[in-house]
Amino acid sequence: MMDANFSDIMRSARVRLSRAFRNTPQRRSPSSDETTLEATLMELLRSAISVPEGLKLAFDHFCLVTRPERGLIMSSGPLVIPPPTEPQIHILHSWPIRDGDFRSRLGGIRTTTNLCLRAIAEIRHQGEIGLVVYYGCRMSRRRTASCRRILNTLAQTAAAMIEVDHRYRALLRALPFDPLTHLPVWSLFREKVERRFARLDREQIPATLMLVSFYGLLHTPSETVEADEAVEQIAHVRDAISFLQRAIRPTDLMGQLDRESFVLWLDGGDRFASVERAEQICRRKYMCSAGANPLVSVKIGLVTREPGSHDTLDVFFERARMALSIAQEENLDWYFAHESA
Repeated sequence: MMDANFSDIMRSARVRLSRAFRNTPQRRSPSSDETTLEATLMELLRSAISVPEGLKLAFDHFCLVTRPERGLIMSSGPLVIPPPTEPQIHILHSWPIRDGDFRSRLGGIRTTTNLCLRAIAEIRHQGEIGLVVYYGCRMSRRRTASCRRILNTLAQTAAAMIEVDHRYRALLRALPFDPLTHLPVWSLFREKVERRFARLDREQIPATLMLVSFYGLLHTPSETVEADEAVEQIAHVRDAISFLQRAIRPTDLMGQLDRESFVLWLDGGDRFASVERAEQICRRKYMCSAGANPLVSVKIGLVTREPGSHDTLDVFFERARMALSIAQEENLDWYFAHESA
């Protein structure tokens, strides 16, 4: 009798649990539209020339599809140029883009917000970025959840890319050479030159430090650099390096200060030989792979180190830098700074 009653109780419990399970709303898997939109945003984020540009493109596309009244990309430090000394909220981008400076117009924008979605992602040692969208009308729970998931995915992915990019740039800045041109930066260039001082003094050989600047080499018509323009700029830099390498000997040293400025060390180059070399460089003019570039002007500042000098290379660099400034101000091809200047 007890066994029969127990069986009836268990059967009744299974029936109730089955009905409850059928009536419980199941978590829906992402729809095909959500998956497609998310894939598009990830592609826009990855294919842009930089993470900030990719984030703006992806966020704009999200807003075009979901049609909020307003959308903002905000940051407490990352992507802010120059970096703030302490965490501050900055507006990096606004949607829709209006004429003029959107930062000055935000105070005058009125919205009838019924729904606000936010996605905030923390970036290690840099702060946070946030995506905020305001909708003027209510949406279904399913669509709201979908938009929230997409925003969170976009923010988290962008944060991870920013963190990786920051670490990568920090490593590049620590390298003793430029990763694009493989030329030594100033620290390694100075180390190589100073190793030659003892031999130059022993053999009574002068040498010349030459600063060469290609003004206008990376000129672009707009502030933002597109991918094609970046590739063209890289070609210009490499053309400039080839241009200088043809003007010096294999035993001379060449370093890079920035994308438009280079430093040369010429063993055995007294003041007369160095001036003649500078004139040859300026007379040949700069030729890029597409032909003459009228926007580029080559200016040179140079100084000679005599044997037995006790001045450091940094002192000679400052003299050459001042000579380069004089050449630029007076529109000269080159200017020579005497060692005692």
